[in-house]
Amino acid sequence: MYIRGKLAHIENIKYKTRIVVDFDEDLLHKITDFTDADNGEIELRIEDSRTISSAQRKMVYANIKDIALYTGDNPEYIKEILKYNFCIETGLDYFSLSDCSVDLAREFITFLIDFILKHNIPLSDLGLNRASDIDAYLYSCLFYRRCAISGKINADIHHCTGSAVGMGNNRLIIDHRNLEIIALSREWHNKVHQNGEEEIFEAYKVYGIKGDEKLLDKLGLNYEDIT
Repeated sequence: MYIRGKLAHIENIKYKTRIVVDFDEDLLHKITDFTDADNGEIELRIEDSRTISSAQRKMVYANIKDIALYTGDNPEYIKEILKYNFCIETGLDYFSLSDCSVDLAREFITFLIDFILKHNIPLSDLGLNRASDIDAYLYSCLFYRRCAISGKINADIHHCTGSAVGMGNNRLIIDHRNLEIIALSREWHNKVHQNGEEEIFEAYKVYGIKGDEKLLDKLGLNYEDIT
């Protein structure tokens, strides 16, 4: 459940921080339907009030242009359709790319990149250069098995240094939740094994991430300790 509110008060109490948030509606019953009010956990997102940067705006329009070239539609039409789909998916209000927040722009770029990877839409630049949130980009590359460096389809799943399955272990039964993985084409996968991760990962600013149960299930990787 996603709810917008306004920060009313914040204070430090010993080594903890207490935050009071005001909402414009009675949410007591809604919240207790989802969790125990005394012990429930929530996620707090502080919205960045800065407006969209020129670099972010360029990313948005470059991604939209490539999508339009792929579909054969007018870029303005594609932009509006994707903005509405984004608002429907997130529950956010309609927005303008001229003055939206940095956070909203980052989320919209992530939405566009996920759409591009999902539908195998070719980009005129590396996906890494079109993503504002690299963690989210690496996650989508894994989810759709697209190489995080080249963007090629049917990528291998590389277990990063320190997370390699290793001799004598069965990747079908080992718990992958704490292992760092990255999607790499066969070509880049071989290069990493031949030359090591450090130089390649540093050059392209990529790294392994830990998958949640949704991702691991999609990849057919175990996330329970059944050894």
